[in-house]
Amino acid sequence: MKNHKNQSQILEEKIIALENKQKVKISELKDQLDLTIQELRPSRLLNRALNDIKEDPKVKGNVLESVISLAGGYLSKRILLGKTHSIISNLFGYGVQYLATKIISKKIKH
Repeated sequence: MKNHKNQSQILEEKIIALENKQKVKISELKDQLDLTIQELRPSRLLNRALNDIKEDPKVKGNVLESVISLAGGYLSKRILLGKTHSIISNLFGYGVQYLATKIISKKIKH
């Protein structure tokens, strides 16, 4: 009978040890989930992307080229057409804007 009680006590100790181990693992999982949520916040992602742009001169140059091209196309459209409410004029304006953006983009790259 003593052997049986001893085995029950050992089994209970092992169960308690496993329950404690499970609590620790759950706590670690929750902590990791919190970290993951913090890292995937839109503000963190945006900050990381902006830091990448600042640090990489190639990306910085590409962004600058794109901004200049788009601004040039937009200004071309505004200078040629001004503000218009006609659908045909707007379509023509978008065509002018597209062509101006392409031309400026090619000139900047070469």
